[in-house]
Amino acid sequence: MDAKQLGTLLVVTEAMAGELTDYLMDTDLYRQMIVKTPSGTKQPKMTLGSLLENVETLHFYQDTLTEDQRARLAAVDGIIDLNRKSFSRQWEDLLRRELKANVDSYKWYLEDMARREEALEDYGSEAHVRTRIEVIQRELAGNTAAAEERRELEKLDAQLRRMLHSDRYMGPKGEESRYPAEQAWWLYGSPASGEDQ
Repeated sequence: MDAKQLGTLLVVTEAMAGELTDYLMDTDLYRQMIVKTPSGTKQPKMTLGSLLENVETLHFYQDTLTEDQRARLAAVDGIIDLNRKSFSRQWEDLLRRELKANVDSYKWYLEDMARREEALEDYGSEAHVRTRIEVIQRELAGNTAAAEERRELEKLDAQLRRMLHSDRYMGPKGEESRYPAEQAWWLYGSPASGEDQ
């Protein structure tokens, strides 16, 4: 990710953090935003998972950020920590809803692959859903209320593992060290059609 992309991501992430308290007080899982950035106007959909993933990405590239950008990222971290503590019930409720929505999306994609070979071509974008699930799972570590989604995820992962072939990295360019194969296995390979398995 180059400096311009990181700058844009930081501006979007700051905008999300700026709306975090209002988002937690609302009942909608997805919050449509309009953000003016150095790269033009962006229209991200805010969820806790998207915010946390953005922050993880910015921390991964922290050595590339300017001193001012690192200070701004630290401020975002502070806003997140404050809201996580102040609105813990809403925080966990929204994360559980987002986990369920992403696990359902993952399930529907695997079902679609079983029906249509063309769905294999969408794996790159769908693998991102599985990455987002992992971000949410880390945030919900120890939360027993998400047990049903975790059981469903184990079944879906087993199904996907049987379909994957090759071990070529398919994740974000230059981020292999962020997503090692033993942890982010779904980014190392692509699914095969039924006759290829």
